[in-house]
Amino acid sequence: MKYILISLCLLLSACATENITSDRLLYPYEPSVMCQGCHQETYEQYRNSMHSKSFSNPLFNVQYFKEMVPRALKNPKLAADARKCLKCHAPVVYMNFSGLVSTPQQAAKYESGVTCDFCHTLAGHAENGDYVQNPSGKKQGPLTSVSDLFNPANSQHAEYSGYLPMAEFCESCHSATNHLGMGVESTFNEWSKSRYGQNDDTCQGCHMNRNGYLKKGVAEYDSGVAAHMSIGNTDIEQKIHKRLHNHSFPGGHSSNQLEGALVVQFRVGSRSPDVQGRFPFRIHINNERSGHKIPSGSSALRFMWVTVTAMADNGTMFPVLLLNSKRNGATDYAVAGASPDDTAILGNDVPPGARIYRSVLVDAKGRQSLFYPDATRHVFDNRLKATEIRNEGYELQVPPNYSGQITLSATISYRIAPSSFATNAQVADFKPVVIASQQKKISFGLYAELSESSEILVSGVRW
Repeated sequence: MKYILISLCLLLSACATENITSDRLLYPYEPSVMCQGCHQETYEQYRNSMHSKSFSNPLFNVQYFKEMVPRALKNPKLAADARKCLKCHAPVVYMNFSGLVSTPQQAAKYESGVTCDFCHTLAGHAENGDYVQNPSGKKQGPLTSVSDLFNPANSQHAEYSGYLPMAEFCESCHSATNHLGMGVESTFNEWSKSRYGQNDDTCQGCHMNRNGYLKKGVAEYDSGVAAHMSIGNTDIEQKIHKRLHNHSFPGGHSSNQLEGALVVQFRVGSRSPDVQGRFPFRIHINNERSGHKIPSGSSALRFMWVTVTAMADNGTMFPVLLLNSKRNGATDYAVAGASPDDTAILGNDVPPGARIYRSVLVDAKGRQSLFYPDATRHVFDNRLKATEIRNEGYELQVPPNYSGQITLSATISYRIAPSSFATNAQVADFKPVVIASQQKKISFGLYAELSESSEILVSGVRW
């Protein structure tokens, strides 16, 4: 009997420990595929989104299991950071598994990614950082009129949520710190300080409309029914809604979100180089289309740069120099190649001397770090703020007394992460995306005189 009691105590102790460090089963989340039957179009949008793939995408998987977990197993402070990773990239796993998820098999017991049921049952956040789920068990939605299959006046399935359409719904995952309290994800804070945040133009207003961004300051939505329900062969008539929220959630991984995100324009004053053949000009880069900084999100990884070239009609290339860069020997993170860490981090991704926009975190040794838990200081940030117009100066060098036409070209390119990071992580490289480009043809010498004296008649207007 004594041995039975001892064994029973040990068993209960083991169960209690398992309950604390492993499965909690706090909320019985339903799999997202269950929503497909009634919400086919919405489900397909979600299934192809980065929210759906937030845990399974190779970039996160490598960062978490190959970088974070081995170190978190040795350092309890990093284990807290690992939990924060799961909280946003696999919230269902986070809510049901209280310990450190150290293997893919542990996570596979639950649906990963940001799931349908997680978002549509979320009511807020607890003081301990956990998510608070809706106690009624009904699905939360942004529509003030929700219907029930049998009794539209008394829905047993869904109810309106004033929290779901708020920008604050996105805050906990798009405003993050590491275990040292260092801000490592600041998109929500960037938005809140912008004109869009002040006007209460929400995250959902841009990222859940038909286009994934505002067109001339206006969000365009699809219309239709929110669900397609039927019993047997009989379709149940559903209300037509003028505004349906798209669940593709385009962002930094979406080409349609990136291409055209900025507007670049040339500003050319004098049409004559000086006696040494130097010709100054400027470009304006406009971020009026975004409600936060660009690049945003995982800003320690993401960066963009400007390439400006000058080519004569015969194909001859002329040097173009970036002005206003530091020349006092200090590290200039705004110029590619000026930082001693750029050789290892940027490699050949960015032409040396090009203007680069990025956020730089450094570790305890003062070296640039792409690994958030190592970050101890935020030393540089020249990313474009929402609605900002950045003014960059350049100088074209032509032979003295040059005569001819030259085409100036400006291209702004963006990368999710450096190729060095992809190589170290053993994932496919992230190809650069052109997010803005512009050309301008200028004439010097005899060509300038001819262009100034000539007029072309087009539709009754002289140009």
